Amino acid sequence: MTDVQNRVEQQERQHLAETVRLLTVALEGVTATIDSSASAIQAHKEHMWAHWRDMDGVEKANVRVEVNTSVTLAEHAVTVRKRLQRLLASPYFGRVDFHAGGDTEAGAHYIGVHNFSDPRTQEIVVHDWRAPVSSLYYDFESGEAFFQAPQGTVHGEITGKRQYKIQDGRLEYMFESALNIGDDVLQRELSQSADDKMKNIVATIQREQNAVIRNETAQVLILQGVAGSGKTSIALHRVAFLLYRFKDTLSSDNVMILSPNKVFGDYIANVLPELGEEQIAEIDFNTIAATFLAKVTDYETFSEQVVNLLDRVDEAAAERMRYKATPEFVTQLDAWITSRADEEFTPAEIVQKNNRLSAGWVAATFGQSPTLPIFTRLDLLADTAVHLLKQQALDRGGKWTAADTTGVRRQVRAMFPYKDALAVYKAFYSDSARRGLFKPFGRKKIEYADVFPLIYTMIRTARHESYSRIRHLLIDEMQDYTPVQYAVVRALFSCRMTILGDSNQSVNPFSSSSPSTIRSIFPEADCLELRKSYRSTTEITDFAQHISPNNKIIPIERHGRPPQVIACADQKSQLAQILTLVEQHRDSEHRSLGIICKTAAQAETLYRALSESGVELTFLDYDSTEFAGGIVITTAHISKGLEFDTVIVPHVNDTNYANEMDRCMLYIACTRAMHELHLTHDGPVSRFLRFADEHRRGLGVVDAETAEIRDRPMSARVG
Repeated sequence: MTDVQNRVEQQERQHLAETVRLLTVALEGVTATIDSSASAIQAHKEHMWAHWRDMDGVEKANVRVEVNTSVTLAEHAVTVRKRLQRLLASPYFGRVDFHAGGDTEAGAHYIGVHNFSDPRTQEIVVHDWRAPVSSLYYDFESGEAFFQAPQGTVHGEITGKRQYKIQDGRLEYMFESALNIGDDVLQRELSQSADDKMKNIVATIQREQNAVIRNETAQVLILQGVAGSGKTSIALHRVAFLLYRFKDTLSSDNVMILSPNKVFGDYIANVLPELGEEQIAEIDFNTIAATFLAKVTDYETFSEQVVNLLDRVDEAAAERMRYKATPEFVTQLDAWITSRADEEFTPAEIVQKNNRLSAGWVAATFGQSPTLPIFTRLDLLADTAVHLLKQQALDRGGKWTAADTTGVRRQVRAMFPYKDALAVYKAFYSDSARRGLFKPFGRKKIEYADVFPLIYTMIRTARHESYSRIRHLLIDEMQDYTPVQYAVVRALFSCRMTILGDSNQSVNPFSSSSPSTIRSIFPEADCLELRKSYRSTTEITDFAQHISPNNKIIPIERHGRPPQVIACADQKSQLAQILTLVEQHRDSEHRSLGIICKTAAQAETLYRALSESGVELTFLDYDSTEFAGGIVITTAHISKGLEFDTVIVPHVNDTNYANEMDRCMLYIACTRAMHELHLTHDGPVSRFLRFADEHRRGLGVVDAETAEIRDRPMSARVG
């Protein structure tokens, strides 16, 4: 290290020590505030208990105000304390030196997870990563640069950039970086073991990711991201940015995530709290379906649909799915529902208690509300008729009973041939061109492909409560939802949205959506793409590319062990090989291991066999609500969005992975691996893995005996 480097590092260590001192002082002050507030609250309560009977109304109100004020101050101080404690461990991760036009010299801006100002001078010591000036760090190399400040665009020159790794208040390393985020830091971070939960990535946000995070203008943002591009993490950082940018008008209570399952929701639960924001509410399409259909009909769930398809593809069912997964289907259903009021409402005279309303009056009254849903119009017509007929009866000295009201409503409903939305939806298929495209799943049960078309019909035919308090909706795994599901979302959520996913990771190829398909429902949407993959080593990414090619993917250059495809003599030998791989994992530096099967039944069978062999592991199925660390066994479907240091994919034979849906599942399973990937099989290998035979050695395709010998210590191989 040169004298200059030594001097620079010494200066940085001194700056860090001073920052830690200031943070410590601030933390002591905040802690004192919390203690003082607690004492004040207790004193107020004791005063109230002692003098409550002697106080008048004004005095009681004043005491309540004082208590509430003390509580509010304490709550704010607790939030500030959490942020200061977080900053004490790692005050900042980057620095950008910016010489603004008109200034005499460059200013050094240190960037961290939260903003921090010197309590004495109020000078900013650390800038929040979301602050306008922090965009310089992510978006520009050395040289001319600019950022958008509240007073306008600030132009100038970046004269230097540094990156730091600080843990427990100690500087572990630092880099001079002329580029936006240096490969050294990124490589170090990517080489780390996977955590039990998704972590924030503020120290390594890349330029293309930052463009997504800081997009303020899009009403609907559709984000297509390849496997491992960090799209979910980026979307959560985008939420954190918007909460920071619009803190006066947007809070965590106004944001919701529509996630694929509860395991995934738990896996990502730490990201926003790590960034100093409250956790946001969660919902999934199963919850929406249950809310609408609880009293209407039983239905097949999405997970049941996937399980049934993995067991056997019914071509007729697949055809029904394909038809109901197109934008044209939404257009046809919508037009048909709209036309029912004109084509099938038959005005008739209403007679009750010898009082009459003519068919002409009925037609005119019905025609006064053309924009309302049909059943809402009928209810409004009935209410108006009841009001008039009741008044007429009372004016003549008669009586009006609940039975009379019911009689009027029955007459109005008889003017429309369908009693409810389910009847309307079924009638849609009476047209000869659509006959056979609706098939009940069982007695009083419908297929999953009909669930959201029916819900859409319910929304279009009657008023329903919407999620009006939500001002930003995050939708993950966008490729697994059909246009009619997006039409339901559009009807329920009239807010900004961030919609993200990967077209290559659909679990049901018969009803998957591409960004262009989704845009048919949201024509105003902005579409962005993330093509760089950061999760897996180059070897794993190349391997997965042979299974499901995507010429847009750009793997980050990080090398590791080639994936292994291990041929076993029989199922007993395969179990022994998986146990060997588990043992190797335990002895390695890696922490997490995912054993990813095609179906839940296969995963459960293997879970029992491994448990009986003494392996401690967690089984995640469709009923699971929490993600677990260590060794996890699950299905490809449930593993979506998760990542593991090492992945084992069992049963990769040609019977188990044979069709297009199987190919999707195999691709998803393989792309969960960060550092190591092992695939095992007995019987002929899957057709999607035969490419490996062409370069057997390069991709590590071996039999179980060879794998066992290779993985022994060198001393054990001799002889």
